Amino acid sequence: MARQFSLARWAVPVLTAAVLAACGGSDDNTMRWSGVVNFGDSLSDVGSYRVGTVAALGGGKYTINGATGLNWTEHLAQRLSVAAPCAAQTGLLPNIPGLVGAAVTNVPGCYNYAQGSARVSSPLGPHSVALQAAPFYASTLGVTAVPVQTQMANHLSRTGGSFAGTELVTVMAGANDLFMHLKAVAAASQGGTTAVGAALAAGWDQSAQTAVATGGASAVSAATAAAVQGMTQAGAALATLVREQVLAKGAQYVLVANVPDVATTPLALSYDAATRQLITTMAMAFNAQLQAGLTGTPVVQADLFAQSRAQVADPVRFGLTNITAPACSTNPALNPLNGTALVCTAYSTVAANTDGYLYADDVHLSPRGYRLMSDYIIERLEVAGWL
Repeated sequence: MARQFSLARWAVPVLTAAVLAACGGSDDNTMRWSGVVNFGDSLSDVGSYRVGTVAALGGGKYTINGATGLNWTEHLAQRLSVAAPCAAQTGLLPNIPGLVGAAVTNVPGCYNYAQGSARVSSPLGPHSVALQAAPFYASTLGVTAVPVQTQMANHLSRTGGSFAGTELVTVMAGANDLFMHLKAVAAASQGGTTAVGAALAAGWDQSAQTAVATGGASAVSAATAAAVQGMTQAGAALATLVREQVLAKGAQYVLVANVPDVATTPLALSYDAATRQLITTMAMAFNAQLQAGLTGTPVVQADLFAQSRAQVADPVRFGLTNITAPACSTNPALNPLNGTALVCTAYSTVAANTDGYLYADDVHLSPRGYRLMSDYIIERLEVAGWL
């Protein structure tokens, strides 16, 4: 993100043990993975934008960057004893004076396709290069924000159209769709071209664009309905992509995570109660469709929505001391990109020791937050009998 699963699974360890025993297999009963393929957004991004100004500032990942600033995909790779994930594509195309980017480059041998600001199907993510073009003409950081749909297509084009079946495939997306819908709802009350432009960027249809153009309470009502519908469609779309572009292409081991409750983030805590409720409603709409669309498949689903709520409800249990404020400073002298975790390091935090902070910036996790996420996901894989 840029700025929420079957009795059959319990049979897997037993069946695996029986098969291995019959074949004289390994005593430890564990999988031997060929690697990991990651699709998603900033929560899984390991350095797509570590170029130019971002690299010069010591950044590149959406956390507190540094030797201990691993995200969950890196922790997972360590647990699987496979090569550390590396960004399948790098580059940054800013149109903001003073920021230096770099040409988009595909990196052979790297299979983490996740990119900050990526949405499920649309390239119009927060801060994306796509927003620099007509009709938006926005000044942005110029992140490529390749959508998950295209990420999957890019991988298949590299591998002859199929997965090997021995890799673990992870999918985590949807939050940036939520942010784009939320921005459009916020713009609806004023109406006019700003509201219409935000609706277009969110992906709303012509009727919704017309409704928000007038502004006022009726526009906000129409926008709210369009936002929830948009998230419903995005959740269904992601489930379809997993079925048709991952499972149907030979992947045998697939982990899909839903959208956390973004209403618990520092960003959302700055909003009023009605807006926070809308955020939760959008996340739940997305997650319900994602879960429904994957029911009956062999996918392991990770309920990050429930996990995020559990951490906020009982922070001490998770070793957390601060769940409401970002660890990264917004002081321009320390972080010239408005406090974003993308360029946050140990030298630009609000305190010398931020180990107990859940969030790096207003929406992205701290290293501890990512460790908690990886621990939970590894637990889900263990329950499935894959570890």
